[in-house]
Amino acid sequence: MSFGKVPLKEFLYKIPSGNCEICPSVGEDDAIIKINKPYIIIHSDPITESSVDPGFLSIAVACNDVNMKGAPCKWALTTLLLSSRESLDRILSGINEACKILGCNVVGGHTEVVMNLPSDIVVTTAFSTTDKILTARNAKDGDYIVMVGSAGIEGTWILANQFEDYLLKLGVKKETIESAKRFKYDIIVQEKALNIVEYAIGMHDATEGGVLQAILEIAELSNLKAVINPNLIPVRKETLEITRALSIDYLRLISSGAFLVITRNPEEVVNKVEESNVIGRLIKGEPSLHLEGVGDFNEDFEEELVRFESSYNGRR
Repeated sequence: MSFGKVPLKEFLYKIPSGNCEICPSVGEDDAIIKINKPYIIIHSDPITESSVDPGFLSIAVACNDVNMKGAPCKWALTTLLLSSRESLDRILSGINEACKILGCNVVGGHTEVVMNLPSDIVVTTAFSTTDKILTARNAKDGDYIVMVGSAGIEGTWILANQFEDYLLKLGVKKETIESAKRFKYDIIVQEKALNIVEYAIGMHDATEGGVLQAILEIAELSNLKAVINPNLIPVRKETLEITRALSIDYLRLISSGAFLVITRNPEEVVNKVEESNVIGRLIKGEPSLHLEGVGDFNEDFEEELVRFESSYNGRR
């Protein structure tokens, strides 16, 4: 097996490049992009653990965060650290698929095979432009929190693909697992986010730490208390069945594909997108998360919350 940088000509023409004044090519080490709006949105994310379509996931997750600022994802830089050369085409195929759905282009990056790397690592930096700033810092007392999408979408998809045999042994139905495997395209949120951006004060996707962590981060950023009814948080039956079998809290399961909208027009948001619900409000008070019927939690809520999981998991 050979290690080191992969020759450019082996993959340059397999990536969706374009929308740049100078695009990736032999002899060009930089892309040049022309912009026509005053702000640039930038977000970077690594995929380090998932063996399930990491190329697709890397583009989708990085672009989701760009979408949270109310803009379509336009450009991406992808760094591929490969465990073997055999991984390259599979990862490029996933990158191409996600870019095609999102309408974004790869304008650079780096690709190499790394000696003794146990699994592939894909890092994507996503870019776009905007003429306005969306942020939870602008939230006020009484603003609503609407959740779009379902808790645990990404996590459910990964679990169904990577642990199918184990889930079957635990009694999870085959049709449930097959249905969860189709959650892949629900991880991308761009169309939904752009549909409701005119009603949003701020938006935040639910990734590591799941829905509860995302809400807590909104509370801290807005300097307000988030009062949430956990029974109003959308969750699919596949997620419930799989997480119950594995004794996982679906509200803390990685949830790319779901995002939170701070708004003063909750009805408009709910009417614009499917699988959405008003789950609570922001009110004056110490920045924290209040789960109705459960308790109050701040940034140190992890250990304490474990004791209360059954109080909302058991209600579904």
